[in-house]
Amino acid sequence: MQKHIFALDYTTLNNMARYISDKHLKAYQKGGVLNKLFETIKEDPELSFEIRMNDEVMVHYHKDKILTITLSRKGEPKVTILSDKYYKESGNKPKIDFQDPHNFIAKEEMREYFREAKKLVYVYKMGAEFNVQQNIALGNHSFDNRFLVVDMEWQFSQAGIPKGERISKTRVDLIIVDTIRNTDGENDIYLAELKLGLGATEGASGTIDHVDKTAEIIYNKKACDSLKEDVKSIVKQKTELGLIEGTQKEEFHFSSKPKMMLILAYRGKKELDLLKLECEKAKQEALKKNIDEPLCIMHDALIKLS
Repeated sequence: MQKHIFALDYTTLNNMARYISDKHLKAYQKGGVLNKLFETIKEDPELSFEIRMNDEVMVHYHKDKILTITLSRKGEPKVTILSDKYYKESGNKPKIDFQDPHNFIAKEEMREYFREAKKLVYVYKMGAEFNVQQNIALGNHSFDNRFLVVDMEWQFSQAGIPKGERISKTRVDLIIVDTIRNTDGENDIYLAELKLGLGATEGASGTIDHVDKTAEIIYNKKACDSLKEDVKSIVKQKTELGLIEGTQKEEFHFSSKPKMMLILAYRGKKELDLLKLECEKAKQEALKKNIDEPLCIMHDALIKLS
């Protein structure tokens, strides 16, 4: 039995970014109209169930949105399949479109949709980095781990903010919570960027660029507040849905400002040595920006048989 330590007042949710209503949440639970769809998603380790703004859920595969779920005001489900950009040229649209209500009953048809949709996404946008990111999220969704992956592809919503006060648009690969408190008695929230190999550290989306964009978030109070509220809400609701395992040992006390994490995946000693140099460059850039140096985690992307 999972223990819910902190309470979230749902009367305040209108002021928060990422949450789903009680009616939407209950639709995924036992007896709910979306329960079988949720169980189908949950049993597939390649899919990520992510809570978004405006009472919306997005299901991701390899960073790409593969399904969108909302509820109407009457509480009726609305499921939108993946964008036609994935099948426009081939014409191979998934056979299951979820428009027929009986699709919420037949789990095998749901599985068939995800099989077809994943194949379309994979062909459209191949990349080993996506696999590594998904596996990191899958391997760190327990309160029993040091690090807990809370969200993927997080972005600060700047709707309603005057253009002159906006910061650079950026998506964060992974939002990660440190389950062990720091020396100030707080749980750090990390904005984690994944890089696989040296090619991913160069160009417009290189390591230095991500340090600069992370610094913008850290120095923006609205962005920090939004992130903190998102993390509170997502942890609570994913726990209720059984998407986070283990038992929370103590109440989280989140820090007011996030920190940066670099997950640098290497495939051999040469890449490891060069990525260590990239980590040092990132630390020097963080020093220039007057923010905490990024926590660099080196990840061996090779699969060694024993």
